[in-house]
Amino acid sequence: MVANFGGSIIYLILFIIQLLGLTFYCYLTILNPKKIINDYQVGEGAIAPIRLIGSFILPLVLVGIYLMFTSIENMWVYFVLGLMTTVYQLLYDLGNRMGIIDKNYTVVNKTEDTIISIVFVIINVVLIIGLQDRIGL
Repeated sequence: MVANFGGSIIYLILFIIQLLGLTFYCYLTILNPKKIINDYQVGEGAIAPIRLIGSFILPLVLVGIYLMFTSIENMWVYFVLGLMTTVYQLLYDLGNRMGIIDKNYTVVNKTEDTIISIVFVIINVVLIIGLQDRIGL
């Protein structure tokens, strides 16, 4: 498994952290959407869209597990998609905090969400830069 990540345990650990984050998010959206409803005060009517979001995350988790045990060769799209998703989440969070996006709506912003977004942007950038020769960039 370590050889799959350029022989570096660091990249494997970062990949596992990224995969665990996606898995937790998938769990919340598909199996425990009421926590999101309560935490972000979106109302019971949001359960279907929350689970729909989970349906987009589940394939990323499954492909990530597959890649961890097989090969990441030429799988740049998986890593770039992860980076793009986390960058968008961070930009949305910051735009909302600054009153640029959705200023006429009640949106719950948690500092922990901003920190998690920053951490996952960094993890994805490090993985892409460090594994660029393996993932085909």
